[in-house]
Amino acid sequence: MGETGRRVVAVSEIPQGPGPRPGMPTSVRCGREATQRFPVLAPDYFAGMWEGDPLADAFVADAGLLGDGRAMRMVRTACREGIGAVADAPASLAALFAELDDVPEWVDLDAIDRDCRYLGRFTRQGGIVLGAASLVSGYANSAASRPLEMTGRYVESAGVRTIEVASWLVEASASGGLQRHAKGFELTVRVRIIHALVRRALRDDPRWDEQAWGVPICQAFLAYTLVEFCLIPLRGMAAIGAAFLPHEVAAYYARWRYIGHLLGINPALLATNEAQQDALEQLYLLTRPEVDDYCRDLVAAINNEFLVLEIEQLLIRPLHAIAPRVVHALERVFLGDRIADELAIPDTRLKHVIRRVGPMVAAINRAVDRIPGTLPIRTSLGERYRIKQDARLRARYSVRHDLVDAAPTGKPHPARS
Repeated sequence: MGETGRRVVAVSEIPQGPGPRPGMPTSVRCGREATQRFPVLAPDYFAGMWEGDPLADAFVADAGLLGDGRAMRMVRTACREGIGAVADAPASLAALFAELDDVPEWVDLDAIDRDCRYLGRFTRQGGIVLGAASLVSGYANSAASRPLEMTGRYVESAGVRTIEVASWLVEASASGGLQRHAKGFELTVRVRIIHALVRRALRDDPRWDEQAWGVPICQAFLAYTLVEFCLIPLRGMAAIGAAFLPHEVAAYYARWRYIGHLLGINPALLATNEAQQDALEQLYLLTRPEVDDYCRDLVAAINNEFLVLEIEQLLIRPLHAIAPRVVHALERVFLGDRIADELAIPDTRLKHVIRRVGPMVAAINRAVDRIPGTLPIRTSLGERYRIKQDARLRARYSVRHDLVDAAPTGKPHPARS
């Protein structure tokens, strides 16, 4: 069983890639056990700890000569108009977009959009799961969290970064959002370049201990991004009664498979379905470095600056005092008690209430889903709620940009010109 009590699945469906490199970062735990339990996946995973993103990294190396601001303008132009519209494009950018323009044969964006068109009916629940499950789960790994610490902005601006992540996810999940010249495609490519810019900065930083942590934003942890934004939210949504229909779940995985491709994840680590992502999550949890105080600070920041305030919006005023307990209960349901203990998330009996209420809410939602005409109506209401919430959050945190590379002010960051 995994750390949160899930079954151990077979890994035969995980795609195979190049052979392993010798050794693994010194912060890795249970390496021998991992290799025994995951004989196909583990070697590629450990090799991925020494690998960045060759195409994006090559362009970012050229960006140092072009100037980062000019380089990012080239990226935006190539996304919006095609690489042919970029004057004096370096060969590295042309190579990157040759890959991005070569859409894999397994991608069917029209089918994905068709089967995902009603996911927005659970917008309220999705926002909670994004913060309390997807983002917090990534903070239970001190090596993967280290880039946030060393770029020096997250604990001081948890709300801002959460809005930036949500900006990307909203556009990438919109109908038509991943079409070649769409906004979601552009933001996903910019996220990839932001990763490369951070990787360049940290690999040149004497504080980065590569022997202990591997390459900054390495392939192994980048692959886990799909677990954070696919498997974990689907599981979290189901836990609070907002389960999607089977064809929606399949389309959700298909969409994130393509997003993973656009992010430059090595095909050997690109987990494409529930079984593969479950195996990757088990390996990640087994081998992740120990949680440290910065991980706990990250969780405290997103709770105090963002999640508690968001839960208050869903409660009547007399119940605002219990908002922190609701957040802690949700995190314990989503993450499991062991990881929650490591992250110093207070325990609360409310977790038992959520675990009991979730299946009842799910039964109600399944019944409503079967009523003709309700899916588009609820989706429309969810979209109206999302637009209203986005405006409210942006006003609260004075955010007018989408991603950090476009942020006009704030602490210095490798991706901000």
